Amino acid sequence: MKIISTAVFCLMAGVLSAQSAQFIYEYKFKIDSLNRDKVTVENMVLETGSEGSRFVSQKKIASDSILNANIKKMMAGGGNHIDMTGTPQPTVRSEVIKKYPSYETVYKTTPGSTPLAVSISKKPEWKISTDKSDVLGYRVQKATTKFAGREWTAWFAPELPIQDGPHQFYGLPGLIVKIEDSKNDHTFVLIATRKVSSEEPEKKSRMANREIALDEEKFRKFWADYKKDPVKDMRQQITSVSGGVVTSMTFNGKSYSQEEMMRESEKNRKESLKKTNNFLNLELYRP
Repeated sequence: MKIISTAVFCLMAGVLSAQSAQFIYEYKFKIDSLNRDKVTVENMVLETGSEGSRFVSQKKIASDSILNANIKKMMAGGGNHIDMTGTPQPTVRSEVIKKYPSYETVYKTTPGSTPLAVSISKKPEWKISTDKSDVLGYRVQKATTKFAGREWTAWFAPELPIQDGPHQFYGLPGLIVKIEDSKNDHTFVLIATRKVSSEEPEKKSRMANREIALDEEKFRKFWADYKKDPVKDMRQQITSVSGGVVTSMTFNGKSYSQEEMMRESEKNRKESLKKTNNFLNLELYRP
């Protein structure tokens, strides 16, 4: 566990007053309920601004930046090939967007190649305890909730006056610096913070104009269909292509044609689905 330094505490005062900051969390999770010995660790970023927040993988931020730069380079040169060799590959590809002050929450995920924006209607209902402790140098207070099919224990810092937190959690009188479920399947711990640009976090999300907006019930139907045929969307896209469209991709030094990419994707998706059954929001992914 990393401790936030004195220098970072000084930085906190500035970023909070400016209403523009990034809070870095270490996220530990067990995505396969049948293999609880396997723990995946990924750094996640809570970007906050005056209008809302965005929660996303640190690796995804880097990956999207490289991809966008490569697309611009390809289009400028009139080619049809993207080289993603050496690009950071995030394990967590979903995002969570919250709008202030309502904290309207949207869960963004891309099953296959279909970007979805799922409106989350349920809100965390907190029970604040008198228990206090110290986490990462902050004086924190305990709170509990039953949310997303799990029981959670959170620690929030009243000295950080942001009623936000990692993933879909918010609504406490202070930033949530640590939260974990009762089975220790999903744990978030704040490890760092820094200033960011003035651009609003929710406006940075890529492919927003292509997203399909769904409520929770419609998402459950979509997810059930996706598990039956995880490459349906990709199969529909394999048609004749013209200039300016990607027809091949190099990954880890190997070049793939469209057809090869589809076959590889089908194999990988089916294998992944077998081991992906312990989502943070159990209620959202239940049939």
